[in-house]
Amino acid sequence: MGRIDEQWLKMIAEQEQKEKQKSARSALSGENISSSIQEGELVIGDERIHFESKEVVPDRVYMFVPASFVPLPDDYAKMKYPADRRPQTIFADETLEINLTVNATNNRLVNDEMESFVKDLSTMLKRMQPNARWIGEGVREVGQHKMGFYEFTVPVLDGVMYNGIFFIELDGKGVFFGLNCMERHQEKWQPIAHGIMNTLQIVDEKAEQEV
Repeated sequence: MGRIDEQWLKMIAEQEQKEKQKSARSALSGENISSSIQEGELVIGDERIHFESKEVVPDRVYMFVPASFVPLPDDYAKMKYPADRRPQTIFADETLEINLTVNATNNRLVNDEMESFVKDLSTMLKRMQPNARWIGEGVREVGQHKMGFYEFTVPVLDGVMYNGIFFIELDGKGVFFGLNCMERHQEKWQPIAHGIMNTLQIVDEKAEQEV
């Protein structure tokens, strides 16, 4: 009887694990993530991630950020990001392993030319990052704006890192957003990154002047 009981308990545990994995996959589906982020809470199994809307470009762009994320300490930011490519804003989780970045640049970018910009930029990056494994690229709609994006993983000193880069045009200039994390966190945070970008709130200058 004892062995039968052990096998039965093992079967129950395996079934429970499958149900948890199924629930997690459902929670990480695109539509569910976007709506949950906007509502302020994403539930993944036993975990609850709370989100807050933060102003990341003064008066123009608001982004939902996990409430537990804090600005990345300057010393760590200087170690992780080269000075010439360091984002203006960097949020990080408590382990400092998952970073969410924002960088408003003076680089020219035209909304109607987003497709060609994505193609040109990805071609350049593939030359610059020959060891990267390219995941994909494309253009999506966020409100009245086109958002370009590309994703890849790249070897780093302590493993492999996932990078998701997203960008929009604002007043003729490029605003870049990113989420990076070690590959072991990618399954969870890659879809969350897309959910965060899908829920960007962009205030058009014309609409602002009309109010």
